[in-house]
Amino acid sequence: MAQRLRLFVIPCFGELALSDLATFVGLLEFSQLAGLTRQAAWKACRKGEWHGHRLEVRTIGGRGGRSGLQYQVKVSSLPIELQDSLKDLQRTDEDRSSIRTGEAAQRERNWKFDVIRTALAFPKNSRQRGECLGKLAGEMRLDWRGQPLRLTKSALYRWVETYERDGLQALSRAVYSSKGRKKCWVSLEWHNAVPFGDDVKAAIHEDLKRYVRGLIMGGSQMKQTRVLASEKLKALSAAHGYRVNDRARERIVFSIPFNFVKDEHHYKAVYRRRSDRKAHEDAKPRIRRTVEGLLPMDVVVADVHHANIRLLRDDGTTATAKMIAFFDVATERFFYEFVLFEGRASVRNIDVIGTFVNMCQDKAFGLPKKLYFDNGSEYRFADQLEDALKLGVEFRDLDEVKSVHRAKPYNAAAKRIEGGFRELNQFVQRHIPGWIDDDRMKPKGRELGKAHRPYEGGFDAFCAEFRQLMQAYAYMPKTGALKGKSPAERFGNFVADGWRANVLDPMDLLTVFTKPETRTVRKHGIEADGRVWSCDGLRQFFGNKVQVHIPRYGFGFNMLKIFDMQGREIGVAVPDQEYSYFDPRGAQESARRTAIREKALTQLSKSEPPIDVKAELIEYGGKQLPVIPNEPDGVVSVGAGRGETSLAIRPAMTKRKTQQQIEDEVRKQDEARSLFMSMVAAGSKR
Repeated sequence: MAQRLRLFVIPCFGELALSDLATFVGLLEFSQLAGLTRQAAWKACRKGEWHGHRLEVRTIGGRGGRSGLQYQVKVSSLPIELQDSLKDLQRTDEDRSSIRTGEAAQRERNWKFDVIRTALAFPKNSRQRGECLGKLAGEMRLDWRGQPLRLTKSALYRWVETYERDGLQALSRAVYSSKGRKKCWVSLEWHNAVPFGDDVKAAIHEDLKRYVRGLIMGGSQMKQTRVLASEKLKALSAAHGYRVNDRARERIVFSIPFNFVKDEHHYKAVYRRRSDRKAHEDAKPRIRRTVEGLLPMDVVVADVHHANIRLLRDDGTTATAKMIAFFDVATERFFYEFVLFEGRASVRNIDVIGTFVNMCQDKAFGLPKKLYFDNGSEYRFADQLEDALKLGVEFRDLDEVKSVHRAKPYNAAAKRIEGGFRELNQFVQRHIPGWIDDDRMKPKGRELGKAHRPYEGGFDAFCAEFRQLMQAYAYMPKTGALKGKSPAERFGNFVADGWRANVLDPMDLLTVFTKPETRTVRKHGIEADGRVWSCDGLRQFFGNKVQVHIPRYGFGFNMLKIFDMQGREIGVAVPDQEYSYFDPRGAQESARRTAIREKALTQLSKSEPPIDVKAELIEYGGKQLPVIPNEPDGVVSVGAGRGETSLAIRPAMTKRKTQQQIEDEVRKQDEARSLFMSMVAAGSKR
């Protein structure tokens, strides 16, 4: 860096300026930094060179040395490693605590030094250094974070000054002195208002956190939790002798921040398990399975789905047909039939059996080896198919436990056919007149404010039109398991390899550098690099967001470090393994993951007792003071005449009539009515 420097031996006498002490080191300091003896250091200074590196040396008057002169070496002319060592020795403990460590800080230091390296080769305040920095100013470069950065003259001069004053370590941005320390407890307003010590504030903060967790596990919503937690904070503060008499001030001091409650949101998983079984099951950690190695009809999933086409019956009413479908997992083909009932009815066992028999007679499908059914009553016949399906498997498969499987309750995500139904709705049914989409309460329509127009061609015409669109759907390339192939193309590959269906008689069928990125946790797994990642730590994590340290450069990584949003390590995630449908390890792994999650959730539920939110709300309402109205402003009076005033006459209280008096009045009214009617009758005769 300094090989172009000439040797300067500058005689200097008299008292040194304080600024010189920071830019020059004496002979003794130089010998210690370089690891030389005093005599070797003296020779290097006299020669102006050390290990091929030019030194800028001056002489000053003082005790010792020839003629009372002493050598001093300019710090900026020392080799880089000696400059860093010197700055590290001169740095105080407080300075060291502000130095950033880690790979990111090292990349920042290296990048900045690389930018100003050419300018540092010239002496300070020299014309050459100014010209060099002037050429750099205005350039656009990618910084250490991979982001474009325009170099400015002020930043360049600041980096040079920082480097020469504090060394290479100071080029990275300093760490806040408060990093790692909690700035306030509960909220800034409460923290500044209460006269408690940090130990009391921390205890109240933890007690309030535990109270909030209990509320969330009890089902309290955000607004309710913040209000009840505010009341709890008042009580905890009052127990330590702090009260606020001003109502407006009280609202500010004891207000609970939104994030204070949001940080404990993961405790809602405990409430969800107890009150919303469907949502709890949908969030379970699941395994991923691959279709590699599966042949057509190895695994078939059956289900009944409402067609989203409103059809017009012969009697003028409208209805939707029921689609009885069998989904081949290996090729993602559908075998289906529609059923339209004249009245209100549901699919019966005989309807599903008929479709199943027709599928087994079709040479493109045939008899499945494994059949997955739902738990509906229309599939009760499935238990009778166990022996029949044995006829469609090879001899080596006869020792398997079951050929008919039923899905677990609330386990729709495990049925591959559900995704197929969604595709049919979007790619096939939406093009048929009468399409209403999945929401029956808000059907799709062509005109606003008018009744939805049904399909008017009849049931048979609808089936024919649907079959034509399915022909196009079968040749559409699909991503996911098919990897860009269409169902027909994948099936054609199996046919070309010699696959044949097992068609049976219907009667027989009746028998390293990383960057932190935020990821959303879904079903205790995350997505990164086009893959799903998981670990036992994530299976015990019930939050929504995590920080993932993803390598910046290179490909093929198979491990990711996972942290929660507070910086606590969760674990090291690996790509989620895919299991074959015939691999028993898949079921074992699924059970193990569920056990891990349930155990963690049980521990979470035991950490804090659930709180009766209803009782807390009632207690809160009971403690509120009623609003007492003010006294009336005046009494309104009514004038008796012009220019006169008098108080309004109060209505007089009438005496309550006895039963005898009431009966006498009724009798008199009846007699008067009879007399009147007789007079009217007499007048009409005249």
